[in-house]
Amino acid sequence: MLKDMLWFELKYHFSQITFKIAAVLFFAMGILSTKAGFGSDEIHKNAPYVISTMVGLLALFSIFVSTLFCANVVLRDSTYKMDSLLFTTGIKRLPYFTVRLSGLVLAVFIILALAVLGLFTGALFQEAEQLGPFKPAYFIQPLLIMGLPTVFLISSILFTAAILSRNVKIIYVCGVLLYVLYLLASILGNSPLIANSALKLTEPDLLTLLADPFGLAPYFRETRSWTILQRNEQVFGLEGDFLLNRLAWTGFALLLLAISYRFFNFRASIASKTEKAVKQENTSKKEWYRKYKVQTTGKSYHLASFCQQLKLETAAVFKHLPFYLMLLIWAFLMGVEIKDRLFSGFYDINTYPATEVIIGQLLSIRPALLLIIFYTAELICRERTVNIQSLVYSSPAPNLIFWASKAMTLGLMILALISLNIGIGVTTQLFNGNFNIDLPAYLSLYYYTGYPLFLFALLAVFIQTLIPNKYLGMMLNLFIAGLISFSRNIGIEHYLLRYASVPRLDYSYLTGYGHHTYAFNWYMIYWTAFAAILSLLSICIWQNYRKHSFRERFKSIVKGWNKTGTFLLLLSLILWVGSGAYIYYQTNVLGKYKNMLTQENWQLRYEKKYKAVDSLPQPMIKSIKTQTDLYPEEQKYRVKGSYILKNETGSPISKIWVNIDQEVSTAEIDIPGSEKLLHDAEFDQYLFALKQPILPGASMTMRFSMEVIRSGFTPFNDENSVVSNGSYIELEKYLPSFGYNSGNETDDAVARKKAGLSEKPLARIPDRQYHLVDYENTISTLADQYVVSPGTLVQRWTKGRRNYFHYKTAAPINFMLALSSACYTQKTEQFKGIALNVFYQAGHEYNVPAILQGMKDALSYGNQNYSAYPLKQLSFAEIPQYRGAATAYPGVLFGAEQLIFLSDFRDQTKVNYTYATTVHETAHQWWANALSPVYGPGAAFLTESLAKYTEAVVVEKRSGKARLSTYLKADNELYFNMRYNYNEELPVAETIDQAFVHYQKGGLSLYAIREAIGEDQVNAALRRLLSKHGAGKSKAFAKDFLQELYQDASPDQIRLIDEQLKKVITYALKIKILGCKALNKGQYQVQLQLNIGKNELQNGKTKALAINDDFDIALFDTQSKPYYLQKHHFLKNDNQISIILNKKPVSAAIDPYGYVLDENQADNKEVFK
Repeated sequence: MLKDMLWFELKYHFSQITFKIAAVLFFAMGILSTKAGFGSDEIHKNAPYVISTMVGLLALFSIFVSTLFCANVVLRDSTYKMDSLLFTTGIKRLPYFTVRLSGLVLAVFIILALAVLGLFTGALFQEAEQLGPFKPAYFIQPLLIMGLPTVFLISSILFTAAILSRNVKIIYVCGVLLYVLYLLASILGNSPLIANSALKLTEPDLLTLLADPFGLAPYFRETRSWTILQRNEQVFGLEGDFLLNRLAWTGFALLLLAISYRFFNFRASIASKTEKAVKQENTSKKEWYRKYKVQTTGKSYHLASFCQQLKLETAAVFKHLPFYLMLLIWAFLMGVEIKDRLFSGFYDINTYPATEVIIGQLLSIRPALLLIIFYTAELICRERTVNIQSLVYSSPAPNLIFWASKAMTLGLMILALISLNIGIGVTTQLFNGNFNIDLPAYLSLYYYTGYPLFLFALLAVFIQTLIPNKYLGMMLNLFIAGLISFSRNIGIEHYLLRYASVPRLDYSYLTGYGHHTYAFNWYMIYWTAFAAILSLLSICIWQNYRKHSFRERFKSIVKGWNKTGTFLLLLSLILWVGSGAYIYYQTNVLGKYKNMLTQENWQLRYEKKYKAVDSLPQPMIKSIKTQTDLYPEEQKYRVKGSYILKNETGSPISKIWVNIDQEVSTAEIDIPGSEKLLHDAEFDQYLFALKQPILPGASMTMRFSMEVIRSGFTPFNDENSVVSNGSYIELEKYLPSFGYNSGNETDDAVARKKAGLSEKPLARIPDRQYHLVDYENTISTLADQYVVSPGTLVQRWTKGRRNYFHYKTAAPINFMLALSSACYTQKTEQFKGIALNVFYQAGHEYNVPAILQGMKDALSYGNQNYSAYPLKQLSFAEIPQYRGAATAYPGVLFGAEQLIFLSDFRDQTKVNYTYATTVHETAHQWWANALSPVYGPGAAFLTESLAKYTEAVVVEKRSGKARLSTYLKADNELYFNMRYNYNEELPVAETIDQAFVHYQKGGLSLYAIREAIGEDQVNAALRRLLSKHGAGKSKAFAKDFLQELYQDASPDQIRLIDEQLKKVITYALKIKILGCKALNKGQYQVQLQLNIGKNELQNGKTKALAINDDFDIALFDTQSKPYYLQKHHFLKNDNQISIILNKKPVSAAIDPYGYVLDENQADNKEVFK
């Protein structure tokens, strides 16, 4: 009996069109998921780690499937009024409950299994180089341990909601709640799926890991430190925190089902409804017939009909508890996101709750798409749900009334969501003491976030109107929402093809919505016209809403037009095509748009066509003089200038190859005494033949002009942005260059192999010569803006409502020519003959004193320990917050708006990140400018690692070693957070593109060397390096610095230097207090156990090394500074030591300052009991 009932239940699921569509979609999703990347190119597409991760993510999508199946199938008895009949049969409570639940769980699990089959199928079509062995366990085990528990939990929660409430809206609320729980668990659990999670230092505790309903937080936590080899071969199992999580939530699901079974009333619910109906019938009032005069035409009737219908529709949404439950869930989610952004940022930095920071969090509200989909289905099918559609749609009210009232209700719902967001943002500011509320900026959210949502709502209305099946319509709307959200991942990149999508908006106090504002308006016109077409089609088929076949509905679309409708349709088509043509022209023609595949093919063709040019000798730029005109209001700039070129080769140069960057819109090149042999418009390449070759040591002049249009229709580049306020251009990257441009090559190893190209080398032939230039630039901008650029400001004037700035270098500099233009407030101080300038936006003065102090301290330390700072000025300019924190140019530092100027460092227990970053960027005046390394492996070690070293030492001298330790420990944690997301880790001295190595690890390694051999010895080596390889001499390799470090080092110190810089070695340190015994004369004997592990990563494998190392052992009283701190030498893994003290300690630590690379530093300190 039970078996037959279950088979009947499953057959019912299988017969539903929603099940069939879901099966196809999930299979397709599985195939498409194989295109996803997982950090390293060396991780196989069919690796067990990849499969486990994808199954865990695909299982989340079962939320939507379970929600629809639950609403459609589990509640079918009450939906189709069959419950009274069913409850009179001999079916018992337990079989009914068990069969309905099992049918739901099995149906959803089958859908997920099809997705896993899609993963298997998709992997078969990948390149052989990207695949490992196919083993059944790689697919089956993740399905069972990642997928099945999640499906069971989701189904149990939704089933409980359905069977207890018998209310489809409560099911929707639970579906949204589950999705919100996933987002919250991802935020709190530092999921790698959340942007910048690796940069957060707050580690999730056990309670947080257990609180993730889907087990992804403990899964990512336990696999975070897996090597590439482990990820390719090891199948994740039920163990550790993940096992506890699965047991806890499976137990919760069983408990929930037990409760629902206990309170599920199998028969009484019908009786209660009947009693209520009888009671209402007996107490109803008698109404006498009255004759009414009905006016069914005219504007007043239509207005009254619309108002009455709108009242009914809004009541169906706003007068029901489920909607307010969703708002409450929404408010909680947004509150957590804003709190996380403000108080759990990069390096555990707090941010001032400024309007611009909060708006950045409120711009992306894609979860609202779920609410729109659910409520669109309920509103469109509302009459049919209660079986009054025949009555309602036979009324004289036109179709427009019904469509408009439902669309308006969705619009009001979106307004409510945006208003709630604004309320949360304003409340956050007020609660945290910031009363500077930028209300116009908040109100702009109605347009920039609300309007695209409303356009999606119109699409959802069209789909739901066109599809007669309510749940099939919801399924298609969910599919379309997913397609819109992830279209770029499957190759649909152009915004003309992505409904109601626009280029990413970033909000900044300097720029507002900046780069994309103008383009956003045009995209809204384009998609509004398209939405108008869909709306007209929806209105047209509304009168035939009772027709169920698609053919009947299509016929009504063809035939159901009057003159007004035809005119509006043609007008919308014209507007849609016209605006689309304008956007296409701006994007593809002027903006030279290329999608990823086109760009890759362009790169491959360029390399095949011009690689031979790489050996063509070219002159070097010795002097550059330009006139640069910025037009922020038009988002473009023009450059007119000249080069002085010099032949620094040993042979005459008779041909000059000029390369123009892709982002340059137009360019003209003039080389006197030459003939243009080639102009390749596709690649912007020029070849000139000189009538008189340039002899070795001789010079010549080249003139050029160019225009760069950076409208919002072009992909945003934060290094080449022209905006209303806060333009920033790294000009050297876009001026004409010479010879073959290896930057145009693709790095994709698979694409290169398919094209018949060899593997791209890490670096070209080393060039040890410095190529410094004299730089002179006259820059014009708007009358209310100030320009900052390298060089000395020779003259400043105003002419014709434009400001002009003439910058000129006193001595040659590296070819680094950035500039910024904004409405700056300037703070100037003199320091030892150097003019220090900070250019910032009014209202962003919080951290200006820290910036000035950082420049002073770094200059003092560099002058004293490295070499004399060569310039008479050092400036720091604020630029909009796009990515990164700051960058350094000769005599000029540029810092990001939020990370540098709006970070909150009132907590004195933390290192001031703005101060530290300023020190770091000032250090680049030596380590990137005074000394420029040979480009290639190890170059970043001689720039970024040395700047991190200088940063740590200067911060220590300003703030003390105890406070610095929090910063060093943060770098240690960031290093381990990021190291497993890259290809095999390189040693510090060989790093080329692994930021976590040359930033975090490089700084820690050099600090460890400094602690071992002494600061004076390290700085002496750096002075010798500058003396031998500074500007004007031969550039340095990493090995040159190593040789300087070796010079005064002992053999043990040389071994330490090699282990820190030439190998990939990490440690596992642990301290345990064995006892503390009181001795005579107030002394204490402390017994400590030290466990030391030392591991080397080589060729993807980890091997244990013998111990022969010194480590700091510290004992603390109630103060943060240790009263005992000594280095102890260890020769084995397990050690016990005894220390005699004059004071009873409170705690003991190994590596108390946290500069040893140790993944788990939590067990490096223990408190005496």
